[in-house]
Amino acid sequence: PLAPPPSLMAMLPVWFMTSVLFNFLTPLLVKMLDNQDVTFLELSVTVSFGFAILRHQGLPLLPPMSKLPKWLLLGMLHLIGCRCFVWGLSFIPVSLAQTIRASSPVVAVPISCAVFGERYSWQVLLPLLVILFGFALSVGVDVAGTNLAGCGAALASLCCLVLVNGGSKSENNNPLSMQFWVCMFAWLSLLPMWLYSGGPGRLGSLDCDRWRLAGLVLADGAMYYIEQAAQSQVLKELPFVSFAVTDTLRRLAIVCVSGFLIQGNPCTPQNGLGILLVLSGAISYNIMNARFSRSSETSSVKKSD
Repeated sequence: PLAPPPSLMAMLPVWFMTSVLFNFLTPLLVKMLDNQDVTFLELSVTVSFGFAILRHQGLPLLPPMSKLPKWLLLGMLHLIGCRCFVWGLSFIPVSLAQTIRASSPVVAVPISCAVFGERYSWQVLLPLLVILFGFALSVGVDVAGTNLAGCGAALASLCCLVLVNGGSKSENNNPLSMQFWVCMFAWLSLLPMWLYSGGPGRLGSLDCDRWRLAGLVLADGAMYYIEQAAQSQVLKELPFVSFAVTDTLRRLAIVCVSGFLIQGNPCTPQNGLGILLVLSGAISYNIMNARFSRSSETSSVKKSD
């Protein structure tokens, strides 16, 4: 098999590390601000960074006019996904919500088949179920008293996430441009609702350390921008389902670092077993996917002969 491109090897650790930092900083802001204000400020900083980078790189600030409706839709889906996830947390535990979102490889398979024409054998797909089961164990998910509204919101968030990634990957644009367009249109979609709900008044009436808040917002938004930019680069380099598997590994890294190391939550034998299942499932997927790809290539060569 060909070695991974250097750009992919460089972006993966950046994507994982900034995701961990972003998920550490965001809860600090949620304790100080309304969650809609957090989303608005995160997107505002991200769009500002993206605007500056694109101007510096000489990249277009807007997509081609023929593609404008599509990118507007992807931006709206990105926003809906973010808001559904946060709203769902009012009804279900974070562990269950993250497990639902970690099942993105399962949702990515039909989209990959429909949009990119990729086909997978059952031997390739079986490890995806192992990954999902392992992730549920690793976060200690508890389905007792599950709320249908919360699960539905998390599922809607997952579908929006996969659709945005699939729609972005189907376009042959610079990853930095794609990241900016999605976040810019998400910000523009949120702006009227934020203004109507009294966002400026809420920020103006805050009674807290303004310098600390500004520093947190800037750091959180910077991590969000770098995370999204790195994710766009990884999305461009990897096949769609392989990207979804990698995204689940990223979520596992967030659980391990934020939950077990930073917050000091105990890692039980159940959690440890779940982590091993996720890692072994990802390895099995890559092995089986490589074998299936080589078999397909061999069959194609024989048919051409």
